[in-house]
Amino acid sequence: MPHDQQPGSPATAEAEPAEADDARTDPVPDDELDDDPDDDEPEHDELDDDPDDEQEAATGGRRRLLVPLILGALTVILGGFGTWATVHASSLRAQSAQQNTALIDPAATSAVRAQIDSAVQTIFSYSYANTGATRKAAQQLLTGSAIEQYDSLFALVQQQAPAQKLVVVTTVTNSAVELLTGSQARVLIFVNQQDTRAGTSQTSYGGAMLAVTAVRQAGRWKIENIDTFTGS
Repeated sequence: MPHDQQPGSPATAEAEPAEADDARTDPVPDDELDDDPDDDEPEHDELDDDPDDEQEAATGGRRRLLVPLILGALTVILGGFGTWATVHASSLRAQSAQQNTALIDPAATSAVRAQIDSAVQTIFSYSYANTGATRKAAQQLLTGSAIEQYDSLFALVQQQAPAQKLVVVTTVTNSAVELLTGSQARVLIFVNQQDTRAGTSQTSYGGAMLAVTAVRQAGRWKIENIDTFTGS
């Protein structure tokens, strides 16, 4: 007669291991899987900054701050220089205008023009028949280096005029006082010259521009230097 199996019998013992095996073979949900242990540790490479990088970043920041400061300072300096240059130039122009009485004294300017225009017409007009008279008059109208300058030029006239029977008439067509300071003046003069050969119908015309430096001596303006510019 078969015997009833008692708890803890071998059959029961064999069933338990089978249930344990089933438990071990059941799949584990993905969300219950343990994360990689390395993921729980802080990433020191990302969190910890390199000291050299920090220093470079700080230096770059200071440079970014210094650049606008330097540019701002240069703007102020250049702006100040521009203002100074404008004021200085204006001051120089005002000083020059005050010294050049040709700009503010019409009466004195007219006197210079009249006397220098007359002197130029006299010393550059002559007749082959009496060149000596022109040269003598010139000595009263010239001074300083202009006397020697004129004598050297007029020596050629005295040689050639009689042979060619030249009669020259010089006329001032326009003039302007460029500078007038005290007893000195500079006058720009435009002249026309008419050359005629006596006994013939040959007449020629020419123009020239003169820059005359004049000085006032004993109340009269005399020519001290002559710069000539030939024209047509």
